[in-house]
Amino acid sequence: MGFSGIATLTRHYAFCYSVSVSSFSSSLIHITPSTKLLTRKLSLPIRMSSTNPNVKKHIAPYGSWKSPITADIVSGSTKRLGGFSVDSLGHLFWLESRPTESGRAVIVKEPGKPGEDPIDVTPEDFAVRTLAQEYGGGDFCIQGDILIFSNYKDQRLYKQSISSIDSAPLPLTPDYGGRSVCYADGVFDSRFNRYVTVREDQRESGINAITTIVSIDLSSNSDQEPRLLVGGNDFYASPRIDPKGDRMAWIEWGHPNMPWDRSELWVGYISENGDVQNRICVAGGDPTLVESPTEPLWSSQGELYFVTDRKSGFWNIYKWVSPHPCDVIVSY
Repeated sequence: MGFSGIATLTRHYAFCYSVSVSSFSSSLIHITPSTKLLTRKLSLPIRMSSTNPNVKKHIAPYGSWKSPITADIVSGSTKRLGGFSVDSLGHLFWLESRPTESGRAVIVKEPGKPGEDPIDVTPEDFAVRTLAQEYGGGDFCIQGDILIFSNYKDQRLYKQSISSIDSAPLPLTPDYGGRSVCYADGVFDSRFNRYVTVREDQRESGINAITTIVSIDLSSNSDQEPRLLVGGNDFYASPRIDPKGDRMAWIEWGHPNMPWDRSELWVGYISENGDVQNRICVAGGDPTLVESPTEPLWSSQGELYFVTDRKSGFWNIYKWVSPHPCDVIVSY
């Protein structure tokens, strides 16, 4: 490969692969370990620029160097890793998107023993991906031996046994005849043996979907219509149940805001029949204070931690202990 080709590679992919170019004007390349690794992986030779004055050099406008390296060569065999989870036994699971399978996303379990290959958990007829709120995310969740995931083809939620990988996943939600209803960012609610998740419903309008937080009973092996827990705003995210199952935290926001512009963190108390009642706006409810709380997480002591850009404009960790106001948790 000529020198101009490697210049194209380094200039175009410097951010992704940490390949540095010391001088484009003189066409000198500083070969870093990552450069050697990349060229070795692609099985491409590197030939440094010659100082021989008789060697003809080609000059081309920025971004137009000819190179045999294409986007397909660079990304065609690269697996994209997504979300991850750890089961009760400490086994690591992750989401793996595979170009060799037309981008199909598969949940993979770490090898059982050193030297063994990772184990595919997702059957070949399924692909794990949610289309909720366009960006997706929160495609699966694990608790104990139960795995729940969104299937890309029909966007239904499925339940699967991890210990019996060969068993077929069971649908939890109805078949609406397409991808009009999506689910994302779900968590288990052990107190009521149910799955709490964000639902995006486009059956009534393809323009403005109705987003809510719903629950699905896990005691049944048949599909069912989810039960509404929280609704009324334009968008919802991050439903989180406290360790005792008494409270649920979530993020919500409305048009025209994006969640990083302005959002609200709410906490609701869960009644004996599973309804969410006595709701409290923990952050984002002050009309004189613009903030965007996110990432709520309960501690084992029932403290609610979250991140927000309150007052300073920078995201910092905050803590809420019912019924006291928020206190800043210094974290560096």
